[in-house]
Amino acid sequence: MRGLLRRISGTWTDRLLLVFVLAAIVFGWMHIRQLAGGGEVMVDIYRGQTLLAEYPLHSANPVHFVAAGEIGETDILIADGEVAISESPCTGKQCIRAGHKHRIGDMLVCLPNRILVSIRGDAKAFDAMLE
Repeated sequence: MRGLLRRISGTWTDRLLLVFVLAAIVFGWMHIRQLAGGGEVMVDIYRGQTLLAEYPLHSANPVHFVAAGEIGETDILIADGEVAISESPCTGKQCIRAGHKHRIGDMLVCLPNRILVSIRGDAKAFDAMLE
Protein backbone atom coordinates (compact mmCIF):
# COMPACT_ATOMS: atom_id res chain seq x y z
CA MET A 1 0.00 0.00 0.00
CA ARG A 2 2.79 2.42 0.88
CA GLY A 3 4.52 1.61 -2.40
CA LEU A 4 1.41 2.55 -4.30
CA LEU A 5 1.05 5.79 -2.38
CA ARG A 6 4.67 6.67 -3.13
CA ARG A 7 4.10 6.09 -6.86
CA ILE A 8 1.17 8.49 -6.95
CA SER A 9 2.71 11.93 -6.92
CA GLY A 10 0.99 14.87 -5.33
CA THR A 11 -0.28 15.85 -1.94
CA TRP A 12 -2.94 14.13 0.15
CA THR A 13 -5.40 16.70 -1.12
CA ASP A 14 -4.60 15.70 -4.71
CA ARG A 15 -5.09 12.03 -3.86
CA LEU A 16 -8.38 12.72 -2.10
CA LEU A 17 -9.57 14.76 -5.08
CA LEU A 18 -8.60 11.88 -7.42
CA VAL A 19 -10.63 9.40 -5.37
CA PHE A 20 -13.60 11.80 -5.34
CA VAL A 21 -13.45 12.28 -9.13
CA LEU A 22 -13.21 8.52 -9.75
CA ALA A 23 -16.20 7.90 -7.47
CA ALA A 24 -18.18 10.61 -9.30
CA ILE A 25 -17.38 8.99 -12.65
CA VAL A 26 -18.56 5.59 -11.42
CA PHE A 27 -21.80 6.94 -9.94
CA GLY A 28 -22.40 9.10 -13.02
CA TRP A 29 -21.96 6.09 -15.30
CA MET A 30 -24.40 4.05 -13.21
CA HIS A 31 -26.93 6.89 -13.36
CA ILE A 32 -26.62 7.23 -17.14
CA ARG A 33 -27.10 3.48 -17.59
CA GLN A 34 -30.22 3.60 -15.44
CA LEU A 35 -31.68 6.51 -17.42
CA ALA A 36 -30.88 4.84 -20.75
CA GLY A 37 -32.32 1.53 -19.59
CA GLY A 38 -35.42 2.13 -21.66
CA GLY A 39 -38.28 0.83 -19.55
CA GLU A 40 -39.67 -2.60 -18.90
CA VAL A 41 -38.92 -5.50 -21.24
CA MET A 42 -42.10 -7.35 -22.21
CA VAL A 43 -42.92 -10.78 -23.67
CA ASP A 44 -45.70 -10.75 -26.27
CA ILE A 45 -47.49 -13.97 -27.21
CA TYR A 46 -49.36 -14.10 -30.52
CA ARG A 47 -51.55 -16.60 -32.33
CA GLY A 48 -51.31 -15.51 -35.93
CA GLN A 49 -51.66 -11.74 -35.75
CA THR A 50 -53.76 -11.74 -32.58
CA LEU A 51 -52.05 -10.72 -29.34
CA LEU A 52 -52.99 -13.34 -26.74
CA ALA A 53 -51.00 -12.05 -23.77
CA GLU A 54 -48.14 -9.86 -22.64
CA TYR A 55 -46.04 -10.30 -19.53
CA PRO A 56 -42.94 -8.60 -18.10
CA LEU A 57 -39.79 -10.62 -18.80
CA HIS A 58 -38.41 -9.89 -15.34
CA SER A 59 -41.16 -10.67 -12.86
CA ALA A 60 -41.00 -11.90 -9.28
CA ASN A 61 -43.00 -15.06 -10.00
CA PRO A 62 -42.66 -17.47 -12.93
CA VAL A 63 -45.41 -17.27 -15.56
CA HIS A 64 -46.78 -20.37 -17.27
CA PHE A 65 -49.01 -19.54 -20.24
CA VAL A 66 -50.86 -22.06 -22.40
CA ALA A 67 -51.54 -20.73 -25.90
CA ALA A 68 -54.23 -22.43 -27.97
CA GLY A 69 -52.89 -22.75 -31.51
CA GLU A 70 -53.99 -24.28 -34.82
CA ILE A 71 -53.06 -27.87 -33.89
CA GLY A 72 -53.13 -27.82 -30.10
CA GLU A 73 -51.76 -26.12 -27.01
CA THR A 74 -48.28 -24.62 -26.67
CA ASP A 75 -46.85 -24.19 -23.16
CA ILE A 76 -44.76 -21.07 -22.66
CA LEU A 77 -42.66 -20.49 -19.54
CA ILE A 78 -41.36 -17.07 -18.46
CA ALA A 79 -38.96 -17.30 -15.51
CA ASP A 80 -35.61 -15.91 -14.33
CA GLY A 81 -35.54 -13.26 -17.06
CA GLU A 82 -35.92 -15.81 -19.86
CA VAL A 83 -38.75 -17.20 -21.98
CA ALA A 84 -38.99 -20.65 -23.54
CA ILE A 85 -41.51 -22.94 -25.17
CA SER A 86 -41.64 -26.00 -22.94
CA GLU A 87 -44.24 -28.11 -24.80
CA SER A 88 -45.85 -27.98 -28.22
CA PRO A 89 -47.93 -30.38 -30.36
CA CYS A 90 -45.87 -29.82 -33.52
CA THR A 91 -43.88 -32.74 -34.95
CA GLY A 92 -40.45 -31.13 -35.43
CA LYS A 93 -40.25 -29.46 -31.98
CA GLN A 94 -37.93 -26.77 -33.39
CA CYS A 95 -39.63 -24.22 -31.15
CA ILE A 96 -38.61 -26.20 -28.06
CA ARG A 97 -35.08 -26.75 -29.35
CA ALA A 98 -34.68 -23.00 -29.85
CA GLY A 99 -34.05 -22.82 -26.11
CA HIS A 100 -34.38 -19.89 -23.74
CA LYS A 101 -34.45 -16.32 -25.04
CA HIS A 102 -33.74 -13.15 -23.05
CA ARG A 103 -32.77 -10.29 -25.39
CA ILE A 104 -34.93 -7.57 -26.89
CA GLY A 105 -35.88 -8.67 -30.40
CA ASP A 106 -35.54 -12.41 -29.74
CA MET A 107 -38.41 -14.58 -30.97
CA LEU A 108 -39.67 -18.12 -30.53
CA VAL A 109 -41.95 -19.47 -33.25
CA CYS A 110 -44.05 -22.62 -33.51
CA LEU A 111 -44.93 -22.36 -37.17
CA PRO A 112 -47.32 -25.33 -37.47
CA ASN A 113 -49.25 -24.09 -34.43
CA ARG A 114 -49.04 -20.41 -35.52
CA ILE A 115 -47.67 -19.27 -32.15
CA LEU A 116 -45.13 -16.43 -31.92
CA VAL A 117 -43.38 -15.35 -28.73
CA SER A 118 -41.54 -12.04 -29.02
CA ILE A 119 -39.43 -10.02 -26.56
CA ARG A 120 -39.86 -6.30 -26.95
CA GLY A 121 -38.50 -3.27 -25.20
CA ASP A 122 -37.75 0.37 -25.77
CA ALA A 123 -35.68 0.90 -28.91
CA LYS A 124 -33.56 3.36 -26.93
CA ALA A 125 -32.45 0.68 -24.48
CA PHE A 126 -28.81 0.86 -23.48
CA ASP A 127 -26.56 -1.05 -25.85
CA ALA A 128 -22.85 -1.31 -26.36
CA MET A 129 -23.21 -0.18 -29.97
CA LEU A 130 -23.25 3.46 -31.00
CA GLU A 131 -25.30 5.05 -33.76
